[in-house]
Amino acid sequence: MDCWEFMKCPSETYSRCPAYPNMGRECWKTLNTLCDGGRLQMPSLAEKVAHCRGCGYFIEYASRYHPPPVPYA
Repeated sequence: MDCWEFMKCPSETYSRCPAYPNMGRECWKTLNTLCDGGRLQMPSLAEKVAHCRGCGYFIEYASRYHPPPVPYA
């Protein structure tokens, strides 16, 4: 599921988002995304990281499909 589907973004918003059409499953890796249905734009990496850590899509998707690496023993 792409982020815009999960977040229920209108097509006029997600079609302008830099994550569309190819980065919808890893939107946290793309700057200037139109988050929260287009209400927020994330121009800097610091803002992006802070926002994504609390984002429902990031929490749901990243934890399921991108688990943290196992530390070396």
